[in-house]
Amino acid sequence: MIKKEENKLNVIDLFCGAGGMSYGFEKAGFNILLGVDSNKTSIKTFELNHKNSNVLCGDIRGISASEIKKMIGSKKVDIIIGGPPCQGFSMAGRRVPNDPRNSLFREYLRIVRELKPKIFVMENVRGLLSMKNNNGEKVIDVIIQEFTKIKYKTKCYKVNTADYGVPQRRQRIFIIGTRRINDFIFTEPTHHKYGVARLKKWNTVKGLLLSKNEINKKYFYSKKLIKGFKRREKENKIKKVGYGWQFLKMNEPSYTISARYWKDGAEALIKYNEQDIRMLTPKECAVIQSFPHSFNFSGNEREIYTQIGNAVPPKMAEVIAKSIKKVLQ
Repeated sequence: MIKKEENKLNVIDLFCGAGGMSYGFEKAGFNILLGVDSNKTSIKTFELNHKNSNVLCGDIRGISASEIKKMIGSKKVDIIIGGPPCQGFSMAGRRVPNDPRNSLFREYLRIVRELKPKIFVMENVRGLLSMKNNNGEKVIDVIIQEFTKIKYKTKCYKVNTADYGVPQRRQRIFIIGTRRINDFIFTEPTHHKYGVARLKKWNTVKGLLLSKNEINKKYFYSKKLIKGFKRREKENKIKKVGYGWQFLKMNEPSYTISARYWKDGAEALIKYNEQDIRMLTPKECAVIQSFPHSFNFSGNEREIYTQIGNAVPPKMAEVIAKSIKKVLQ
């Protein structure tokens, strides 16, 4: 059963994944009632790190608000958070207008409409801003219009997580709606690339990575793979397309850690010399995503990389949660 939490605002997390967003809200003093996701491994991870929360594993299209109410008992839902699967919106994907994943926000909308939280927070990729539906309408405009219809004052905020202390340049959007008359005010950035005025300099990967002699050989690229990437790099420069592979700089934040990092880690590699190039380990990816060392992941290595890449950085979620606290108080 859910542990009784007095004087804490209650949250449910839809499409919760590993629970990065919930972890950030919990750090900010919120009570996480429930995590909902269709992925069994992600739900196990959520359970490991949110022992006082309930979980519901299943396709959200088949989950009713009454079923959620049964799980949380008499508790009132103050905030709904979550990020519907975003591959259909992503610039890295095929961006097919009728991709069924694009419509999952409507399921999120349905739960918000039925449970009537004070505020909702929906995270997604920047690619959503230019995505259009079959009618040629911008998806972001449709989303905001739909939430407006159910009495939520809704805005979209563009974020680079490095501007909020996460050691990773991760471009995302947060769609936030409130039923209250007063506007939600998104927290101003706390960090800057160079550190200007009152802003701190971006946090970097320096000090977060393991030393070379601590790394298992399986994370290092083979000579064949290095040769293939070098060849593609030359071809891409001629064609002026793609980046091929990217190497981290110790005095800068990491590039974005994606859900496909397990494939070859090409978007964020460590290069010691021309022969010694490696991927980041799952632990390093988790720290770059701002997960604490105490956070436990369930599943095999591929599943863990995927959970990390799909997660909202807890540090970013905590910043948003604190902003919400100000509005609700």
